[in-house]
Amino acid sequence: MITGKKNWRLLIMLLGGLTVPVLLYFSWRPDPTLDLHPRSGTVQGVTLLNSRYEGWEGARRIWSLEAAEIFRSPNGETVNFRGIENIRIYHDDDRSLIINAETARLDLKQNVLILTGVRGEINDGRLQTVGMKLDLDRKQIKSSYPLSFTKQGLALQANQLEGNFETEEYLFSGDLEVVQGKQRSRGQVFTYYAKEDRFELTGNVEVELEL
Repeated sequence: MITGKKNWRLLIMLLGGLTVPVLLYFSWRPDPTLDLHPRSGTVQGVTLLNSRYEGWEGARRIWSLEAAEIFRSPNGETVNFRGIENIRIYHDDDRSLIINAETARLDLKQNVLILTGVRGEINDGRLQTVGMKLDLDRKQIKSSYPLSFTKQGLALQANQLEGNFETEEYLFSGDLEVVQGKQRSRGQVFTYYAKEDRFELTGNVEVELEL
């Protein structure tokens, strides 16, 4: 009888000794749901949903962009935007240049924002074009695609746009046609001074009147 008790006691001690390493194994083994060694070629980056991206110069906010999806490339050189709600270029007098676009790509090295499917608003005027480039360091805006600009009874068609969104001077050119009321005008350059809300048509100007 004593011998039997010793055998049971020995068996319990052996089982107890095995329990510790078994528990240690389960507590330290790697989680099988985690891929600790991603396969080569896997695209990695940072994606933000329904977020806002801002550009600053010191304590001054220069521009902002709100989008449904913001993706920063794995190499950290570009940021891509989709589902853009609006892009705002801020001025000192609390006014802003507002641009909507289908997609946008920010080149972080050159600090250049490239837009597609553009619909903009310049001082209550409506701007539309296929593509546009914003040089955020030089404060320059440029488009080499056919575009239209309408404002208070004025309708403009052109093939190019160059401007400065800090001085708010915008130059339209290329197959230029301006319609205002019953007057149709053609010239080489149409300059819109947004701060003063005035425009100027220069270069071999031709005017037609509809009677």
